Amino acid sequence: MELLVLLFKSRLSMEEMSKISEKRVQEYRKVNGLLQKFYVRDPASGQVGGVFVFDSKENLEAFKKSDLAKSTAEVYKSLESPSIRVLEVLKVLYEQKERLL
Repeated sequence: MELLVLLFKSRLSMEEMSKISEKRVQEYRKVNGLLQKFYVRDPASGQVGGVFVFDSKENLEAFKKSDLAKSTAEVYKSLESPSIRVLEVLKVLYEQKERLL
């Protein structure tokens, strides 16, 4: 598994961002290998973004090149270039059948 962490500041309100997120849900559900997406906010920095869980590095890299990924900053009216980190999952606490979510 691979994680993609994307954070940025937006000029939009949380309500406006929530509406946009709802409209884009179906597009994210079609992304190959995307197991989960967490919509996140850091109250201390004011950044918002997403934590994406992918089944493979190949699917994560393909997503990064997609129009959906490339449109994020524009759609959410980012005030800065998004911070992007890719992390490799080394071990999971719960196996999929034991998930708490």
